[in-house]
Amino acid sequence: MKLYYSPGACSLASHIALIEGGIEHETVKVDLKKHETENGEDFYKISPRGYVPAIETEDMGLLTENPAVLAYVADRMGAPPQGTDRYRMLEWIGFTGTEIHGGYHPLFGGDSDERQAKAKDGLAKKYRLAADLMEGHDWLVGNGPTVADNYLFVTLLWADKFGIELPQEMKDFRERNMQREAVKQAMADEGLS
Repeated sequence: MKLYYSPGACSLASHIALIEGGIEHETVKVDLKKHETENGEDFYKISPRGYVPAIETEDMGLLTENPAVLAYVADRMGAPPQGTDRYRMLEWIGFTGTEIHGGYHPLFGGDSDERQAKAKDGLAKKYRLAADLMEGHDWLVGNGPTVADNYLFVTLLWADKFGIELPQEMKDFRERNMQREAVKQAMADEGLS
């Protein structure tokens, strides 16, 4: 399996899962501004969408989009959540992708100060909602981290970068994730620690 990633981007969630699952993989760094791999390849020729994560799989070829990639990797980890927990995991991936990740677009895109302030305020509200939805649990689903936790965690790294106000529960969640060996390794591999 080959993971195309950009350091600190949402592809970090998949990178963490691949390491945690003990899944043999290769990583290829992508410069998203130039749309070029570290080997000088045009990333659009690899993935017409032009963004990460993208994974080359043996059975499906190229797979993109966080919900699909994260679910695929979770299934390959050997013990993906089952039954109700699987649907809760997918629910969290959807919430994180649409409500939180999507809320960062004005910040990543360098919009006006007014739009950025509005985005930060909206993200702070979504993180408060996430804290409420966790209902005091350490992890999003079940008794341990899943790929959904990885995704939410990555967005919390962005929250620091952009100065988003976080509830204590989200700060604690981020810190719990920072202590995981797979997180430490993936971040080191991506030059983030």
